[in-house]
Order: sequence, then C-alpha cells, then structure tokens
Amino acid sequence: MANDERRITLGNKIKSLRVEQGLSQRKFALMIDTYQAHIWQIETGQISPTVDLLCRIADGLDVPVKDLIDF
Repeated sequence: MANDERRITLGNKIKSLRVEQGLSQRKFALMIDTYQAHIWQIETGQISPTVDLLCRIADGLDVPVKDLIDF
C-alpha cells in the first residue's frame, strides 16, 4: 500500500468515527486543540498527523490509536 493510500485510509477512518459520534470538524478540532483546517487536511489524506496529534485524535474519539491504523 502506498503512502497516499495510507493517508486516505487513516483520514477516512477518523472522519467515519467523528461523524458517527456526531462531531463537526470544528467542534472536534476544538476538543483536541488543533484547527478545523488541520482536521480537514488529515481527513482528506493531504497530510499525515504527527504521533502526538494522532494520540489526541484517538483520545478525542475515545478509541485506541491502533483502531485508527488498520492497514
């Protein structure tokens, strides 16, 4: 699997869990201390989150990090 595909897969998983929990990008970004644009870039696979941000995302979604990375 190419890096682009991994970023897209990760972003789709994050978005799916966020939407499932009824969280807007803006509200979620505020919860995890980042910007809405940053969440959008991650969810669309444009950028990869840092390990620290990935941990905050997992905490905000109340899932283990390993559940976000299923590739």
